[in-house]
Amino acid sequence: MILKDIYLYPEVLDYGEELTYPFKELTRSLCNYLGRRVKQAKYDTAGFNRVCFIGKKDPIGESYVNSCNVLGVEIFIDENEYRHTLKSELNKYFAKLVINGLDKVDGRYSLPKDLIVNAIDEFESSGFINEWVFKRKKLKGYKLTGLLKCRLTLDNFFMDFQIINEDKVVYEENVVTDHPNDFVFYYHLNKFNITDDYVVEVVNKADNVIYSKRLTNVLKSL
Repeated sequence: MILKDIYLYPEVLDYGEELTYPFKELTRSLCNYLGRRVKQAKYDTAGFNRVCFIGKKDPIGESYVNSCNVLGVEIFIDENEYRHTLKSELNKYFAKLVINGLDKVDGRYSLPKDLIVNAIDEFESSGFINEWVFKRKKLKGYKLTGLLKCRLTLDNFFMDFQIINEDKVVYEENVVTDHPNDFVFYYHLNKFNITDDYVVEVVNKADNVIYSKRLTNVLKSL
């Protein structure tokens, strides 16, 4: 089974909703970045495709794989430390918790520890920038490409429509700005099309057109 996702969150029964749900959203940028790296590596595991590092005040439980093919790993989260960590330092703090989880499970289950640690280092070196291209389309008759670029920060998910000439962005417009949880941003990622008469459309998972633009005037100005 191929590992695809990494999650980090506190157990709501230990920490309460007031802390748990904002914490989950704040970790999505790091965990999405790590998840995309392990998914690209096609790392084969012994029966699980997701690992969840679950914060507990007293993490005495053994790591286990549940019936949903999820490896659960209990780790300690110091509530006071979390609350007093500067926002600018949160990604480093979350990365430390992930590494604590990797250390705990090391040898018990097969995880790509070196790959994940290297990805954490890359993320930090980039200034904790998590962005990727969801889909791209050539613009027929032009040496241009239209694409949907996604970006996750601690606070937001952004999806922008861009037109690029080689590597240079020549046009950009925001399509979506939303909360950074999976249920929100994956909901927006479905279909992207540019017709032969240069109408761009973005369609969400409910098959609703959330962005439509005729590019004729834009292309004339480039």
